[in-house]
Amino acid sequence: MPTIVTGGNTRQQSTSTNDTSAKTGNENLNVGQEASTAGTSTAQQGVAAGAANTFATPTIVNDQVPIVVFVGPPSSGKSMILVRLAKYLRNEGYTVKTDPTFLNTAQYQNDCQEFAEKLNTVEALPGSVKFLLVNVYKDGREIAKLLEAPGEDFYTTDPEQIRLGKNRRVEPYLSAIMTSRNPKSYIVLLDLDSPISFRNDTMHRDSYAQRFLTYFYPAIDQNRDRIVLLYNKIDTTMFGTIHGCTDPQGARKDAELYYRQLFASMRITRLGGFITSDNFAFKTFCTGMFTRQVDNAGNEHEIYNVAADVYPRDLWREITKRW
Repeated sequence: MPTIVTGGNTRQQSTSTNDTSAKTGNENLNVGQEASTAGTSTAQQGVAAGAANTFATPTIVNDQVPIVVFVGPPSSGKSMILVRLAKYLRNEGYTVKTDPTFLNTAQYQNDCQEFAEKLNTVEALPGSVKFLLVNVYKDGREIAKLLEAPGEDFYTTDPEQIRLGKNRRVEPYLSAIMTSRNPKSYIVLLDLDSPISFRNDTMHRDSYAQRFLTYFYPAIDQNRDRIVLLYNKIDTTMFGTIHGCTDPQGARKDAELYYRQLFASMRITRLGGFITSDNFAFKTFCTGMFTRQVDNAGNEHEIYNVAADVYPRDLWREITKRW
């Protein structure tokens, strides 16, 4: 069962509920239609009906440690962004460790071990990783937790899961994190050029954006939390290379062209409407240049040449701006 450990050596086991997950007050809300106006209650009403018989909701026992949540559909690049950021932080003198107590499953323990091993290599982390909780320490003090969760918990393109309402609920562990008092930074991947690619898929792209605005955005504390819209794989576009983004303004315009509602909705109005500003930051990212190699045993491995430090450095600065 998931356990969030958020302060020093203090640990608290999560509680589980047996078929008692509350159903949302708006079962028939379709992602891509009207956004919820229920504020944070949307997130608090996270539901997992029909997914399993037992659900575990993490308990945050220390509300001071910031949590970085990587938001994105499956195969959008969350795992490798986390690896690249961890590599950068370690090289900058931070201590980076996976939290083995977060989830008590064999797969999670294996994923933790593989993540630690991949930090010392240029081999890509496989896309089979579901959960990762990575603790970041500076001078012996825990300063952040980096969370990767299954992409389908943020948005699924699977027709059967959509029919069952997967995109109309928030899993309990995410609800607990979203409504906790911990400062949070949400890294929202603008999926345009991943293997599933929303660039040419208007329906899923709009539904993904609407889901975030409906179920996640209302729970965000505008005075405390950070939102970063991240244009990943910028090296595959005309706006950047593995050495850096060459045209940040062009990249933003391109992203905004595809995610108009997301950019337009997350705005803050001040001074009686005279001043309007973004309630998010926009950043670009590149993990590296990927190639495939075959070893002597005939096994294929995905290898990458690490991109410039400017990408993780700028992302980390943005993440920690309010800490």
